[in-house]
This record gives sequence, structure tokens and C-alpha cells, in this order.
Amino acid sequence: MSRIGWRHSVFAPVVALVVSALLLVAGVVETVLQAVGATTAPAAAEFVVTIIIAVFLTAVLRIARAVPDIRRENEATARAVANVQAVKPGGDTLVARRLKLFKESAEAGSDAEAVLSARSALDDSEMANRHHLDHALIWALPVFGFIGTALTMAAMVTSFGDALDSQGDPSVLMTALREHVLPELASAFGVTLIALLLSVLAFFEMSLVERAERAGVVAADEVFLSYIARLPGKQAGPAAQASPALQGLSQELARSRAETEALAKGMARSRGETEALVKGLDALRIAVERLSAAETRPQKYTLVREP
Repeated sequence: MSRIGWRHSVFAPVVALVVSALLLVAGVVETVLQAVGATTAPAAAEFVVTIIIAVFLTAVLRIARAVPDIRRENEATARAVANVQAVKPGGDTLVARRLKLFKESAEAGSDAEAVLSARSALDDSEMANRHHLDHALIWALPVFGFIGTALTMAAMVTSFGDALDSQGDPSVLMTALREHVLPELASAFGVTLIALLLSVLAFFEMSLVERAERAGVVAADEVFLSYIARLPGKQAGPAAQASPALQGLSQELARSRAETEALAKGMARSRGETEALVKGLDALRIAVERLSAAETRPQKYTLVREP
């Protein structure tokens, strides 16, 4: 296979343009317009239908690139279900990436369930980003259909104006309506009908592919659910994981309560000692006051002569 294979980003638009151009040259576009009820095939209508076919083929080819990946993921998941040891952790598959994260988280003692859940969310986001342009192409199909309708109706109005004469003859008006207006209207709405039909087909294919991809992610997650359930501390759920922390918190609270009670007892004892000290100071103050009062009173001295 050449360097630019069918899964290359350039392959789909190039092939779509070449095929749509060949269909236009071969008259297939005109046949398709007539098949949806158009009696004529104006150049504007054929050109827009050619673009619509090119966009449709581009979207279909881009979406089809995911089919081999889906088949490869399903095979890898089936091998992992049969024997998980057969999966190489360094492989580029859903189960391989999960196995690598599972082993790393188990060795590090971290939460394997949270790690695998984050990996699953990343895979979902990656799939959505992968098909972002495909959704845009599918959305553009009806838009091109309305553009083709507008161009065809503009050409219809121009042809109708050229067919009318300045006299305003009713027979000329009827002839112009029959020859230029009604056929062009059928062609205009035929372009929109083709675009809507192709958009429905492309959207159906897109839905099938996205459903298969999401089913692959779910299947890869289910492979490791049984292993996560057997990890230590996982059987009892989050309560078992939180019990050591709760026990430590309870012990800390009990120790704090004991310290608080001891402090309260010490404060009560200190309060009693303080009250006794205050009473002692009051008694001392009273004694000092009495002594001071006794010293300030006049004293009477008696002399006694000894024989």
C-alpha cells in the first residue's frame, strides 16, 4: 500500500471529488434528478447535486475508517475476557491502556477504580472529537440542498422573465409558466430531496459506528470490574476505605475530650486555691489593720520599783 492509504485524511475528499465528477460526466447526476421528479436538469442543480454527492462520499469514507479499529478493539477485548495475561500493556487498545493503568495504580496503592473511570471518560471525549468533522459534513448536506434550491429558483425567475414579452399576453404567460417555472420548481425541490436522503443515510451510518465504539469502551471497562472488586478494601465499599480515618478521628476526639476534662479539673482546683489565698489575704489584712489601730492608741505605762 502506498504511503497515503485509504485511512489517510486526504484520501476521502480526493476520492469523493473524483467519483462525483465522473458521475456528473456520465450523466448519473441528471438521472438522479429525474428519478426524484425533476423534468429538467439545470446546470445549477446538477452542480450542487455533484457537490452534495462529494460531501456525502467524504463523510461515508471518513466514518468507514473506524470499522477496522472497532473490529480490532473487539478482538482485543475478547482475548482479555478469555485470558487477561494475553493482553500486552504497551499495546494501543482500550484494554491494553486499562491494563497498564490498573497495574500502575495497584503497585502505587492508589484508587484503581478512579483511575480507570477517568480513562473511560477520556476515551469518550476522544471519540467525540474524532467524529467532530464527520458530524459537520452530515450537517452540511441539507444546507447544500437548500443552496441548490435557491440557485435553481433564481435561474427559474430569470428564465421566466426572459420568456415574457412586454405586451403581457396571457397565452405567453401560461406558456412561460409551463415551460420555465414548473419544471424548474421540480428540479429545485429535487436537489433538497436528494440532500435530505443522503444526510439520513450518512447519519444512520454515523450512529451505528458511534454505538459500536461506545459498546467497545463499556466492554473494556467490564473486563477490569471483577479485578477492581477483588482489590483489598474494595469489597466493603467506600465505608471500609474510610473506617481507618474515622477511627483515627474518633481517637483524636476522645484524647481531646480527656485533655479538656483534665484542664477543667485543674482550673477548678486552681479556683479553690485562689479562693483560699484570697481568704488568707483578707485575714492578714484584718490583722494588719488591727495591729495598726492598736499602735495608734495612747499607751499607759506604770513604773514599779523593785525591792
